[in-house]
Order: sequence, then structure tokens, then C-alpha cells
Amino acid sequence: MELKLTNETALYRQIREGSIKPCYFFYGKDIATLESVVKRLVAKLVPRDARDLNYHFFPADEMSISELADVCASLPMFSDRVVAAVNDFNADTAKAADMKQMKSIIGDIDPETTTVIFYATGDDLCKGKKKLTKANLDFAAYIVDKGGVAVEFAYKKPRELVKYISARVEKGGASITDAAALSLAQVCLCNVLMINNEIDKLCAYREGECINEEDVALMAAGQIDADAYKLAKAIALRNSADSFALLSELFNRQQEPVPLLGVIGSAFLDLYRAKLALMSGRGERDISGDFDYRNRGFAVTNALRDCSGMSVGRLRSCLRVISDCDADLKSKRTDDRVLLEVAITRLLNE
Repeated sequence: MELKLTNETALYRQIREGSIKPCYFFYGKDIATLESVVKRLVAKLVPRDARDLNYHFFPADEMSISELADVCASLPMFSDRVVAAVNDFNADTAKAADMKQMKSIIGDIDPETTTVIFYATGDDLCKGKKKLTKANLDFAAYIVDKGGVAVEFAYKKPRELVKYISARVEKGGASITDAAALSLAQVCLCNVLMINNEIDKLCAYREGECINEEDVALMAAGQIDADAYKLAKAIALRNSADSFALLSELFNRQQEPVPLLGVIGSAFLDLYRAKLALMSGRGERDISGDFDYRNRGFAVTNALRDCSGMSVGRLRSCLRVISDCDADLKSKRTDDRVLLEVAITRLLNE
């Protein structure tokens, strides 16, 4: 079934202009933005002093569908609209009878008096894939068919976040260079929730001053993905001091060894793909299209830049070492840190 998605810009325009829909379906990896939109929408629809009677929040795992039906059948009191927000409803795990009743509720919503918001923040409705699972896709498409909208909140690209970061920093009483804002977006892998946390730290560090790239490098912790890529790059350059220092830092932050190795392996896979692309006369667009680097274009750019000093043979050998280490971590009783240090030693000598 085809799902007609509404983009974020169109959604914001609809909310601003008061073009309110009977039902919304929000999902995606950018949970911080998603949650802020839900709050904005609720604030738009129900005055704060009228929420006790007209705003109803339902965690999916505690929800009674009949109670939701009662809410949707009620009329607003001292407000123009009744709003129900349903968090983490997953059509994959819902019973057939519940889905039938849920669709009946959505089909009977009075668009003049009632709005229901389905939004996912703790449940992956895509099961790790690029698109919604079939059951969730069908549910979202049904909502759209009944006059609602479905919106995916995907991570923005780094350059798209520069303006947002600058505005957020200004609210914190400081300023930031465009280069530093871009660096912060990349370090946080475009995760707005993490970016906001790092901005708070940076603004406290640079009270009333300008934040530069050196400040970001010093203060922003980043995610395991970004730091693991730094580790992979240090290994690629055969820089043993930096490699073991980065590994020690990751362990000090209590990173689990198996997922950590997985991210290191993913970074080497990026380098391997980039190397093969260069040898075949292909570029960034080809790699992004063939291997689904949506919203991670900077990872491709970095890999293309960093793979030049590595041979295909060495990259293949490194991937074999990582595969062997993965098997050892899952089967041997040897200390995990020792196994990773042995693997890195082998990688440096490949």
C-alpha cells in the first residue's frame, strides 16, 4: 500500500494557519523534533487552563481502546476541541479486533471537535528498516485516507541544522560560528536531542561568548558512532597512540563491546565501499543511493576522504579481523577489553 507522507514544512504551515486534521501519525528517528511538534500541536489546540477536561494522554501499553472511543465521542468543554495523544501504538502487536475498533474510532472522528495524535517515541515502527512495517504502513495509510496526515521525522542533514543550532545557541546567551555549528551537527550525527544537550553545555562553557570549532571538539561528547569512526580512522592511519586512547575513552564511557565493535566494523565498511567506488569511477551520489546513506551523507564524504591511503586488500583484511573479534567476543571467556585490544593491534599491523 502506498503511503502519502506530509513533509515537516507543510505540517508546520498547516498548524500555523489553523488547518487542523482529525488524526495525525508521527514517527521517525528525530524524536526530539517529533515530541516538540506534539507539544506545539497540543498547545495550539487546547488552552492550558482547559486541558484537564479536553486533553487525554494514552500510553499504548496502558490504553483501553474503549476509553479512547469514549473520549473521541465526547464534546469539548470550555474549549473548541478535544485532543487525545496516543504514544507508541504499534499495529504489529495489536490484536485484529483492537485494530478493527481503532479504525472505526478514526473513521468516526468529528474533524470540527476532535483530534487524535498517534506518535512513536519508544517503539520502532520500522523494526530497524527504512520504511514502516506492513501493519503500521497500512494503519498510517488508513489515517491519511480518513483525512489525517502522516509525517516522518527523519534526521536532518548537517548543513540543514546550522541555522537551528545558531538560533538555539543565541537563546542560550552565546553565539556560534557556522563551522562550529556544522561540526556539532556531525559529531551528534544530526540527533537534535543530543545537539540540544551539547548546546546547553557549550553555552554554559562560553557564557556570552562565541563558540568555535575547538570548543565543540573539547566539550561535545558525541555519539558512539562518531567516536568509533575516529577510532577507525586512527587505525586506518596506523596511529597506535590515538587508537588505544580512543578505545580507552569509549570503555570509560561504559560502551558495550559488541555494539562498539559493530560500529567500528560499520566505519570500516564505509571505507571499503568508498575505496571500491573510487576505483570504479563512482562518487558520493552512487554510494549514497546504493547503500541507503540517507541523512548520513557526511559519512560518505568522510570515507571518500579517508580511504585514499588504504588498499582494498588491507580493508578486506581489517574486516576479517573485525569479524573474528566479533565471534571471539560472543564465544570466549577472555576479558572483552583484552579481545578488542588484540583486534586493534592486528588491525594496526595489517
